[in-house]
Amino acid sequence: MTSYLLSYDLMNETGSADYEPLFEELKRWDAQRTQYSVWLLADNSTAKEVHDHFKRHLDSDDRLWVTEIVKNKYYSNAISGTNAWLAENPPTR
Repeated sequence: MTSYLLSYDLMNETGSADYEPLFEELKRWDAQRTQYSVWLLADNSTAKEVHDHFKRHLDSDDRLWVTEIVKNKYYSNAISGTNAWLAENPPTR
């Protein structure tokens, strides 16, 4: 499995209910929220396939970034659970 970082900007956020399908899909994928608009997830899909899948849950003007997580990474003050998620889904490259 490949570990990915998914980040988004919700341009027309009028309330979290508008994006509830996005959040439910991230939970269904066992994604780990690491910052307010940043999630970690692991899947056998390519970055483009992950991007296209989650783009369906966003408005056309929302921004979405999906990139593979590599071993050379650093972070601080991530949301609780991030360290455990990375330990269970270590980058392969």
